[in-house]
Amino acid sequence: AFSAWAILLFVSALPFAAQGEATQPRSDFTAAKAALIPASSKANATFAASHHPTVIIARHVASEALSDLKKELANYEAGTIRIEQVALAGRTGQEFYLKRNGYDAVIKYTTHESLENAIYTLLESMGFRWYGPGENWTIRPAKIKLSNKSGGWTAPSFRNRFFSGTGGLDLAEPAGVDENESYKKQWLQWKRRLRINGDFEPQGHTGEAFYLENKALLDAHPQWFNSKSGRLGGRFRVEIPAALQAYKDWIFDKYSAEIGKSFVAIGTEPEDGKGGIDDPLPPVETHLLNHADKWWYVTNEVAKMYNENDPMTVITAYAYGSGSTAALAPSFDLRKNVYPVLTPYAFQTAYIPEEMIVEWSKRVEKMGIYDYWNITAWSYGVPGFDIYGMKEKLKFWHTNKIDGIYIETTDGAGAMGHAWWLGSQLMFDMGKNFDALYSQYLQDCFGPAAPVMRRMYDRWSNNYQERGDVSQSLADLRDATELVEYGGAEWKRLNELKAYVHYMKLFYEHDGTQAGKDAIFQYLYSIHHLMMVQTAAFQSQSYLQPLVNDVNVFPKGVGKVLSVDEIEANFALDLMSNPQLYVVLPFSFELDKADFLHQADKMAWRYGGDVSMQFKVKQTGNLVFNAGSTDTATLEIFNKSTILLKESIGVDNTTFTETLDGQDWFMKHYSLPVQAGQEYSLHFTGYFNRLTMQSKIPLFKRIGEADFDAVGYPSVYFYVPKSATEIVFHDELGSVDDPLGSIMIDPKGAVHPREDTGIKDLYRVAVPSALRGKVWKAQFTHSLWSIKNFAGIGSLAPFRYRE
Repeated sequence: AFSAWAILLFVSALPFAAQGEATQPRSDFTAAKAALIPASSKANATFAASHHPTVIIARHVASEALSDLKKELANYEAGTIRIEQVALAGRTGQEFYLKRNGYDAVIKYTTHESLENAIYTLLESMGFRWYGPGENWTIRPAKIKLSNKSGGWTAPSFRNRFFSGTGGLDLAEPAGVDENESYKKQWLQWKRRLRINGDFEPQGHTGEAFYLENKALLDAHPQWFNSKSGRLGGRFRVEIPAALQAYKDWIFDKYSAEIGKSFVAIGTEPEDGKGGIDDPLPPVETHLLNHADKWWYVTNEVAKMYNENDPMTVITAYAYGSGSTAALAPSFDLRKNVYPVLTPYAFQTAYIPEEMIVEWSKRVEKMGIYDYWNITAWSYGVPGFDIYGMKEKLKFWHTNKIDGIYIETTDGAGAMGHAWWLGSQLMFDMGKNFDALYSQYLQDCFGPAAPVMRRMYDRWSNNYQERGDVSQSLADLRDATELVEYGGAEWKRLNELKAYVHYMKLFYEHDGTQAGKDAIFQYLYSIHHLMMVQTAAFQSQSYLQPLVNDVNVFPKGVGKVLSVDEIEANFALDLMSNPQLYVVLPFSFELDKADFLHQADKMAWRYGGDVSMQFKVKQTGNLVFNAGSTDTATLEIFNKSTILLKESIGVDNTTFTETLDGQDWFMKHYSLPVQAGQEYSLHFTGYFNRLTMQSKIPLFKRIGEADFDAVGYPSVYFYVPKSATEIVFHDELGSVDDPLGSIMIDPKGAVHPREDTGIKDLYRVAVPSALRGKVWKAQFTHSLWSIKNFAGIGSLAPFRYRE
């Protein structure tokens, strides 16, 4: 073993312009320094400035990664690490060369991001882990893990990997909270260590900036727009050559200094409001069919200003927006240097998500995806993300030409720390196994308490209890604490999560008063150093009520930092005031275990909006059913690989009319081929819709999601597991005094009374042993309810289930 270690740095002069790999070091790093540097000289190893610029969000100057490397290895026997910058030579800016021979290593890199990827891959191979931001979630090996890795170039599975929390990391009022920006610095450091970076950064809207930076010109040409709001939003008439040229000139000037010097993503996304009344469609003779065509035409025109074969420059915009056409693929070909970023899972109605990805993949060779993983604006920092869903998503994206992942999330480790460690590992290397990574995370972070913490994290993913999860998570953390050494590394991580669950408690108990809001803010400030909740987002956004004249008023910090002992004291009080009142069962509903019994009542299906159902086919044949609407709706039936049906139904597409309670339904008969063993989804959008199944196949959906209108709300059948001693359910309207309208009915037809659990809107019904492992019926007068203590999957028709 070596008694010292060293870093040798060699930087080529023109990493972007050179065509071959540089082998000659710069003059300030002579070949003579190829020998092992003694310990007394290692501080003199410096980093030479790169040609790649420092940019926003997830990009950080490479010297930070190098400093990290030097700091982490300072007390280890680590040998010699030779680091050399070389030319791109046709590579992306993500690829790196890594060779290990025992203690020694060789790194060759091209860009800042390439060096970051190499350094943290090397450290990871040595045994370092960064399971969350902050020291408590960092694991360092007792000694460096040795390895013999033959040299080779490595490219991440996804070229661009970014995530960022809604609301940002900059405190509006840092005084008394975090004047040194410690949260921001540590969070960005963690992202760097997770290798969250890319060649092409996400770009924002351009319309408003176009106006503000060209105000005099655009104000002098109101004819380029159809209204003042259109002008302020930069939504110009693309058929006017001068207007289009003004936009192109502005874009060209904006990015001219970067072209050829770094990887550049040129954004052309219009301002929000695409397709609105102040966004005029071009005249028919332009052959631009819709607003998607209009703005992709603009992107194409901008792309013509640049070399189509330049691998370092892309012109990017989002396939996104409300309305049935805003996110459509254009009716014409896009240039090779256009890089679309799709938003399949929200803020578009042109496609079902998987269909959108498949259709766009037919049009381009590479693209990005923008997705929403428990964003602060929706989650308010509490759990709400299914980690198990990322496995199939990432695989599907990778298969369909997506090489860029842009995620909006919440920058808080309480709800998303475990998710982002797992996600970053898979995004970097799709060859890794999710289950093995998850087990590694739990074992490394919590040791003997790993099974208990899996129970908590699994529930957060599969059956989060919302208000009821406070007592559940407190019980999990209590059980976990009993299994670990007091004051040890696992205990410290549990202590931070206890502080986080106390925030969950305060959030769900918030009474809507300013005093209550102030108390939540002061608590957030006191645990800000733990980075469990994205404090800055709550200051900058109006997430917590009340508002004062529509303004988010919040208190200033007082410098209070909660100690571990104070966290434990809060935890003890929380356990006393929030005892675990029920058990959440690890029951998973499997479609292929459900058997048809008989058809649903003809009055059952009368949805008033979007709805999705799933079913699994046991025999190859035809799916026979009738579907329709009181007006017009869209029906789609699909599986993971095929769209069986997508068409408008109702008034303009009907073969017969059915009248129910005086309401006419315009129906159509269908017979579609389906395959045994396949799982399908059925999705309605639009106006009131109706479906009657004639095939002997039960349809299922999660109770409480995209559910029926209150008018004519039907009975719902659901399976009660054999291990369930009770049915615990959330009822937002709390209809305790309406037993005939909101009731649980057992298989024999008997009504079972509900009991109050002591948690707001949460009720229970006892299940006698003889009635467990049976299908029950729920009869409610509204749709604002859901089953909480097991998988609440419902059907409009009675069915049998084999557990």
